[in-house]
Amino acid sequence: MRLNFLFSLLLVAFHGAALAQLSTIKGKVTDELSSEGVIGASVLIEGTSHGIATDIEGNFELKSVLPGSYTLIISSVGYQAQKIQGVRVASEEAVTVEVKLKEAAEMMEAVVVRTARTTGTQSAVISEIRNAAQVVSGVSQQQIRISQDRDAAQVMSRIPGVTVVDGRFVMVRGIPERYNQVVLNNAIAPSTEIDRRTFSFDLIPSHVLDRMLVYKSGSADNPGDFAGGLIKVFTNNAAESNFLSVTVSGGIRAATTFNPYFQSKGSPTDLFGFDNGYRALPSSFPATNLRDLPGSSPVRITAAHSLQNNFVAHQTTATPDLGAGITLGRFWQLGNARLSTLTSVNLSQSYQSSEREFFRYLETGEKRFAYIDNYYEKENKAGILSNWNLNLNAYNKIAFKNLFNQIGENLTVLRTGEDFIQQAGLRRKNYMYEYRSRTIYTGQLEGTHIFPASNSTLNWVFGLNHLAENQPDLRRFRTIRNAPGNTEIDGNEYRMITPPSSNLYDTGRYFGKLSETGGSHGLNYDIRIGGSEAAPVRLKAGYLADYRSRSFNTRYFSYLIPGLTTTIEEQERLENLPLGQIFSSQNISAQNGFRMEEGTSSSDSYTASNLLGAAYAGVVIPAGRLNISAGLRAEYNVLKLKSSNQSGTPVNVNNSRLSLLGFLNVDYDLATGSKLRFAYNRTLNRPEFREIAPFLYYDYEFDSERIGNPNLKTAGIDNFDLRYEFYPREGEVLSLGGFYKHFTNPIETLILIRSESPGFSYQNAGKAYNYGAELEIRKSLEGLTGSALLDKLSVNLNASYIHSTVDYGPNASPGQERKRALQGQSPYIVNAIASYLDEESGWQFSASYNIFGKRIFAVGSSMFPTIYELSRNSVDLTVSKNFRNNLSLKAGVQDLLNMRYRFYQDTDRNAAIDLAKDHPIFNYRRGTLINASITYTLE
Repeated sequence: MRLNFLFSLLLVAFHGAALAQLSTIKGKVTDELSSEGVIGASVLIEGTSHGIATDIEGNFELKSVLPGSYTLIISSVGYQAQKIQGVRVASEEAVTVEVKLKEAAEMMEAVVVRTARTTGTQSAVISEIRNAAQVVSGVSQQQIRISQDRDAAQVMSRIPGVTVVDGRFVMVRGIPERYNQVVLNNAIAPSTEIDRRTFSFDLIPSHVLDRMLVYKSGSADNPGDFAGGLIKVFTNNAAESNFLSVTVSGGIRAATTFNPYFQSKGSPTDLFGFDNGYRALPSSFPATNLRDLPGSSPVRITAAHSLQNNFVAHQTTATPDLGAGITLGRFWQLGNARLSTLTSVNLSQSYQSSEREFFRYLETGEKRFAYIDNYYEKENKAGILSNWNLNLNAYNKIAFKNLFNQIGENLTVLRTGEDFIQQAGLRRKNYMYEYRSRTIYTGQLEGTHIFPASNSTLNWVFGLNHLAENQPDLRRFRTIRNAPGNTEIDGNEYRMITPPSSNLYDTGRYFGKLSETGGSHGLNYDIRIGGSEAAPVRLKAGYLADYRSRSFNTRYFSYLIPGLTTTIEEQERLENLPLGQIFSSQNISAQNGFRMEEGTSSSDSYTASNLLGAAYAGVVIPAGRLNISAGLRAEYNVLKLKSSNQSGTPVNVNNSRLSLLGFLNVDYDLATGSKLRFAYNRTLNRPEFREIAPFLYYDYEFDSERIGNPNLKTAGIDNFDLRYEFYPREGEVLSLGGFYKHFTNPIETLILIRSESPGFSYQNAGKAYNYGAELEIRKSLEGLTGSALLDKLSVNLNASYIHSTVDYGPNASPGQERKRALQGQSPYIVNAIASYLDEESGWQFSASYNIFGKRIFAVGSSMFPTIYELSRNSVDLTVSKNFRNNLSLKAGVQDLLNMRYRFYQDTDRNAAIDLAKDHPIFNYRRGTLINASITYTLE
């Protein structure tokens, strides 16, 4: 009710502003030969400063025009300017003008200079959304630049209906991240994680983004494997001028910068985001499983001696965050052709420290353990973007885009506390040293060709992706001592817990490598036939071929003390040695010392491949104000995997499936400059490599295990959308929409009961549904208040209400809720941005706000109730100044409120959290970040 009332008030306000505008001159500017819209053409009323640029379809709409007779001047680089005289405007009546521009080359022999279309401005993105056949939301480069967002994940949080999980994964409309499809520069992007199907958006720095669009309804010419959103990421286009830009940045984080910081010894190349081999298994390390060698084998002993003895966390001081980048833009005029490039190289280093409370409770409500985790994270990023555009002429364009990122994450977790069930009365101090490097390369070669004679367009793209992840020497071990008042253990020093056999928890060393390479090719053909010249019928057809292959291998080891060869006294002596000495070479021997045991099994590696072939046909039918876009897409998919289960039995997955997907998008242009949309799409969601792999992975941070399920099925989704959009002025929009989704065999994360600790796997539920409403407002206050100050203010507000239900039906496990909300779904999301821009002085200010409702973090079972992440408010502030000497300064505060991240267990299982009754699981702050940057540009 409140939402309807709010919407009514907003609609009245917007329409009031529109009615105050006496008349409108609108129309379309097209290329005389190709009939394609001319993007960015200037439409100006002669003798005034009242003008506008055409959108990506060549459309324009000049508002606030007084009655009278005018001359319009229409111009665009590469075309002959035109004057249209005698344009008569009557009171409160719209005048339509159609303009055809001739190439300037027809009038003169001079070289024609052409510019690429502008796509990253607020107006261009809103225009792209308005003219799309689908339901779309997006964010522009212009909006990104006034924010404190440092990567694509933070940028995504500004889009209606989007929430960000773990600082890098994206949920759309409350649907888990595994239901998204990511397309980077028109090529399918890979899943970036070892243990989940998702794309890590923190891999992409925000400064390389041109725009990000979230397609919430599908179409035949886009991949059909999504339910939340089809997320299209576009990096910056090539330069239209020669320039060199240098940026230096720094940041200070509360409770981190200049405070103690702990980490184990690393390699010199950590600065660039990768390990130089210091942590890796030596080349001389035996490829044979050590378990197959005798305990007294010299090979086993030599192998143990070859590993680094780096079990000590050295204390240093966390320095301020630092970053530096260079961007180079160049273009060359080659006769009638134009070659341009944009290259950006960036390097950054950041620190993050936090103290986290971590609890676990038994089904009875009894506390299982209570820990304090001290996190020390250091992240190094190196990135290169190199984009090239070749415009052969007005009808043939080729683009070559490359993005390379190298990210190194060094994490130390020092855990202290008590386990009240295992070793009750003893104090624990556990350690984890993890270094993880990720390499991602994505490249696209794309061509667009216009054929004026047939009024058609051909687009093709080749894509190449490579993803590599390396976890060298992940060390995890536990120590104990007597708690205050406990005399069971003599002395008060911590001693090492040595396991009876190799496992993932004690005295463990883990080495993991993942490599995935993929290639794709797509072709799209669009021809305009029949109908009126201004609105012809469009036929579309095309295909996509995408192939990915992945290999994943791990090895893990533990240090044991053989009971038959080591005395009790010697075992106690070894277990009480300092961390820097305990696993040194002199304490590892065939007898009377530690022995390295390998626990690796055939289930700890897998190979997999995925082949997708798709073809589609579609039609766009304009019928007056009504536009109908319909199509059919056929997708044939083959998913293969080879591995073994925990008992060593081979697991071979070979799933093939042909899917027919239908798409319908209808929009109706209303007389008030608004639009009504309806969409129905049939989409699907396939299992990912990791979800079907029987590999068991131990998550130290959550003290849990994760394993795949080879029997997962493909989910089917029916999607319905209805949205009203109103565009009062260029760059402004008000939209209100609703959606409904019905899932068959949805893929969900399931908690397994594994002893007294939870485990996670994947399962198909019977069905699920998801519905909600979304509101978005982008509005400038210019001309509404009469204040010169407020005229420079604009607001961007979006809010979402979402409800979902998953129904496991009779297949629900004992103690498992049969019905509940989708994991990760928030009932509401609100984003607000207020920005002030004074172009004359160069000052710009912005403030942004975000809040989301509580959401399920981990689905419960009979032993472990569901865990919720509670609502959290965040506020960012930004100020920037552009100087006339090509110098710009930017400063800001990220997460000003620094509110706690709170995770609570629904102890009484009533799907609500009462802080007085339910139990906390995680509780921590990440700290407010204050940062600044300076950029100097040479032109």
